[in-house]
Amino acid sequence: MDPRRVLNARTTREKRCCPEARPDAIAGRFHADPAKLLVMSCVGQLVAGGYAEWNMLDNGDIQLRFNTGERFLLAKTVIVRLA
Repeated sequence: MDPRRVLNARTTREKRCCPEARPDAIAGRFHADPAKLLVMSCVGQLVAGGYAEWNMLDNGDIQLRFNTGERFLLAKTVIVRLA
């Protein structure tokens, strides 16, 4: 079994309880900018494949967490690695 495909129970719970965290719901917010749409679509594929999860924060930014532990903040004009 590929360890990158294994989701822990917390990840699965968060995806079920947060309908706004669906990949198409987040990626769909960037139709006006083709470059952002492309990047968010690729990130959305990682989320859909089970390699990462993302949550929309109250300010509209997106926190992306990979199963390997890396965390990123996807802000309006910049992507920041948090851990």
